[in-house]
Amino acid sequence: MDKSKLLANRVEVATEDVEIPGVGTVHVRALSRFEVLLSQKKYPDDAMAQERFSLSTALLDPKLTEDEVGVWQRSSLPNEINAVSSVVNRLSGIGKDAAKSDVPGDGND
Repeated sequence: MDKSKLLANRVEVATEDVEIPGVGTVHVRALSRFEVLLSQKKYPDDAMAQERFSLSTALLDPKLTEDEVGVWQRSSLPNEINAVSSVVNRLSGIGKDAAKSDVPGDGND
């Protein structure tokens, strides 16, 4: 096996556009296992902070800080962020939309 293939960054090639009706399109990427685990370690008991971290990491265009994602959380309807988060989770292989994963999903599995 070619070790360089195993260690190559494959996260940033898993990207997708998500249309937010009435707002525009955002471009997101998958999260790495490290990033998923880091969000859980950084904010072990705070799902909103985990979401801010994850979205600020996954959003490529527009690029938002965690604070800006917090403003978005406060100013949008739940289904808007859920739609974006679902795509990030699917690209990352986690959550209820993932086919199979050993990373914990959203608790509905």
